[in-house]
Amino acid sequence: MAFIPSRIKKHKTDPGQAKLNLTSMMDMFTIILLFLLKTYSTDGQLISPSQHLTLPKSTIENPPEVALDLVVSKQSIMVNDEPVVRLQDVIQNKPGVVENGVIKPLQDKLLYFAKHAKKMEEEYGVKFSGKVTIQGDKDLQYAQLVKVMRTCGLSEYPNMRLIVYRKEE
Repeated sequence: MAFIPSRIKKHKTDPGQAKLNLTSMMDMFTIILLFLLKTYSTDGQLISPSQHLTLPKSTIENPPEVALDLVVSKQSIMVNDEPVVRLQDVIQNKPGVVENGVIKPLQDKLLYFAKHAKKMEEEYGVKFSGKVTIQGDKDLQYAQLVKVMRTCGLSEYPNMRLIVYRKEE
């Protein structure tokens, strides 16, 4: 007959060696991670001002929204940091650049982005909002800003937001 070890001897472990229960530790870290993700603030800087311009100041209350970025500096008009047309050509109303208050190179670029955004809406379900954020230099002439806004409106981007610095109180 074989010797049957007692239950105490069978479950006895070495007293100098401790085992770590990783399951409860993983649960704890998961809870902490979910808590941090839930409380993380996303009201950070959504718009990075262009280095080529100085934004005007205003008593704005609304936070910025993510949209197509259009910069009108003293030298050029850029869409998503890509130069589209020189501002001097717009000011001089050069033929082929400005027609009936519409900036043609800018309109072509905006229509290109609108076409791709609508394609993404069909393929992935990402809704095309037609939003554009305009960063204009504080010394920009009103007539030039109107041309830019007219071009945006006629290029399937009717929802325009002007980006400004918030005045300190």
